Amino acid sequence: MTKPKHKKAIIVIAIIVIVTVLLSFLANSFIEQKIGEELQNVSESTKIEYTTINANIWTGHVEVKSPTILVSGETTNKTILDAKLKSIEINDVGYWDLLFNDKITIESLVIDELVAKYKHNSVVKNEDYQSSFLDKIKQVIHAEKIAITKADVLITNYESDSIILSIPNLNFEVLDLQIDPKASTANKKITYNNFELKAENLKWATNAYDDILADAIHITNNKATFKAFKLKTKYSKSEYSKILTKERDHFNLNIEEILVSDMDFGLDSSEDFYFNSKKVNLTAPKAEIYRDKLVADDLSYKPLYGTSLRDLNFNLGINTVEITDGSLSYLEKVNVDEEAGRLDFNNLNATFTNLGNTFGNDDTAIEIQSTFMNDSPLKVNWSFKVADTTDQFVFKADLGFFNAAQMDQFTKPNLNVDLNGELKQTYFTISGNPQNSRIDLKMKYDDFEVSILKKDGREKNKFLSGLVNLFVSEDSEDDKKDYRYGQSENVERETNKSVFNFTWLNIKSALLSAMAGNGEEED
Repeated sequence: MTKPKHKKAIIVIAIIVIVTVLLSFLANSFIEQKIGEELQNVSESTKIEYTTINANIWTGHVEVKSPTILVSGETTNKTILDAKLKSIEINDVGYWDLLFNDKITIESLVIDELVAKYKHNSVVKNEDYQSSFLDKIKQVIHAEKIAITKADVLITNYESDSIILSIPNLNFEVLDLQIDPKASTANKKITYNNFELKAENLKWATNAYDDILADAIHITNNKATFKAFKLKTKYSKSEYSKILTKERDHFNLNIEEILVSDMDFGLDSSEDFYFNSKKVNLTAPKAEIYRDKLVADDLSYKPLYGTSLRDLNFNLGINTVEITDGSLSYLEKVNVDEEAGRLDFNNLNATFTNLGNTFGNDDTAIEIQSTFMNDSPLKVNWSFKVADTTDQFVFKADLGFFNAAQMDQFTKPNLNVDLNGELKQTYFTISGNPQNSRIDLKMKYDDFEVSILKKDGREKNKFLSGLVNLFVSEDSEDDKKDYRYGQSENVERETNKSVFNFTWLNIKSALLSAMAGNGEEED
């Protein structure tokens, strides 16, 4: 027989176990009830439903199964967020910190299979969303891990319902996240250690006309990869021209891969956003840019690239950008009855050094090697100082053997000019600023002839062609080893046109000087 003392001990232990189980059950039920009440009373504009809530006071585990969240606009009552999830799971809640340190700590928060549709109101500024979010948080929150798995996110325009952002397959994880609403500076309010984002089939409407797409994205703290990146105008060329009130480029850009290495971004001590990277690689970019000159001119001021970089509203510092195996085609339509003229740059490889607005007096340098019009080797060296408010620049180019007739498909429809002959070698240097420039050019050529076409672009205007060719030297010199030289000073920039129009104005002026002038080098 069991001794009485042993019986009493067993009874006491049994009672303790039963009470503990009962209290645990009651505590778990109490926590589940309180969570349910809190979810029901988030705000008047938020409605949350779910199937079950499971809580365990001993492990700090809380799971909300099959929650749905509906958020309505505060003034319109129109649904702006419709979210459905498989589950929200919280692991290892820190009760000690919650009770004694006024801090919420958790080991992990897992949001599983989120399907969210959000209507963005462009009238509400992004700063208002952020301040509203932080205003609702009263305690420090720390999570060792937050994960969003198998999410499908769709953001549309509040008024038109057009797609702004679509990511049908999104996975995100951030480690050591802390939110401190009382931190003294913005860059300390939200901090983290590492993060990883993976997404597929992204579509982002960057503006009313163009979309960015990517088959796959992988971003971490210091590296980003974009596969099958695209920038495309939403409309066909003909539809686009009907929509536009003033001329604008039609884009079709495809990049096999973008790799951003050794990157760093965030808010600096002045609470300004910055983005830095040691190197950005663009592999096999293929770009076609089309402009319909029959649409009304855009007469706005066009700054040089140094000005545009200097005036960015954030700090940008990319040490090197490398483009490999690229191509660029520029098409310009001038006449209704003519096909658009076309300029092609193939086998394009380029290096950009010190791209940004954080390199002080160091030059931003651009080196390009390409094949022009499928046949002629072209080298370009371009440099300027972003910090130089006078925007001085130097643009050098070296064009190898070139059959001028290859330009006919561009010069005939756009300039009513038919060129014939061979350019053996052409060098030029343009030195300038936003207002004017100087060009020095030297070239060797054979049997060069200019034909001015009539307005229909088909028949030759014999009188004007003959007049022009009176002043054009047919060859660069009797001695084929010699060059003819051309110079032009104070070439004025048309400030409502592109940088490349400025380049063309310089080349045109120097060609006229070399072919119709004395062709001698200036001392």
